[in-house]
Amino acid sequence: MKLVSSSAIVTGAGQGIGLGIASRLMRDGANVLLFGRTRQKVELAAEQLNREMEGRTRAVPFAGDVVRAEDLARALEVATREFGLPGILVNNAGSATLSPILEMPEADFDSVMDINLKGPFLFTQLFGRALVAAKQSGSIVNISSLNQTAVTDGLAHYCASKAGLANFSKVAASELGRYGIRVNVVAPGAIRTPLAEGAGLMEGPMAREFLAHTPLGKACGEPEDVAKVVSFLCSDLASWITGDTLAVDGGNHIRGIHSYADTLGLTPKVG
Repeated sequence: MKLVSSSAIVTGAGQGIGLGIASRLMRDGANVLLFGRTRQKVELAAEQLNREMEGRTRAVPFAGDVVRAEDLARALEVATREFGLPGILVNNAGSATLSPILEMPEADFDSVMDINLKGPFLFTQLFGRALVAAKQSGSIVNISSLNQTAVTDGLAHYCASKAGLANFSKVAASELGRYGIRVNVVAPGAIRTPLAEGAGLMEGPMAREFLAHTPLGKACGEPEDVAKVVSFLCSDLASWITGDTLAVDGGNHIRGIHSYADTLGLTPKVG
């Protein structure tokens, strides 16, 4: 398997799924710019990956905000200076809060929609323009979620943003395909990450519900499960795939998903 480019950018790369994706791409032959909001996290992640790779490929940290166009432009400049114009972009950065619609703060709705949908739009536009100007092909992978189709109480903004990302990706695939730029979506289910563990999703009643809804018999997957699929979509093996969504959820999408709000006892306190 050969990646379409030896230069890549991964957002939300300081930990969890993003770190797993960056690690996999590096092992498969790409130098990676690790884009994250927290400077310390991406610097530590870059140190870790560079130690593991022992000079075979290289990670460069970059701290920025995916909803600030100027940060995205600087990240692309840094990646191009360090590795050459990237041919791989993975829009992985995401955000969620948990609350019923009747109690959801407007600021929470706006923030989740900005990070999960506006950020990928801005970076796809910037990245696409750069590749078209350079007459270079490439691959964009947007990390969505099982929740783009299987909705759950308590995540209205998150579900809406991920459904929007899936349809945005289809339009992007249609428009950018003529330039040799493929756009696909990976939709993970429950994945063991520091954020998921911190939110209590990997234990207790939530873990039992995930297990009951997952045909492959585990409550969750691992970041590497997602990373392998992303790397495939960024390789020559996926040269005839665009505008598609690959679910990485152990089959959870077959059975549907439980209500997070009900499982955690989050009922609206109104009336």
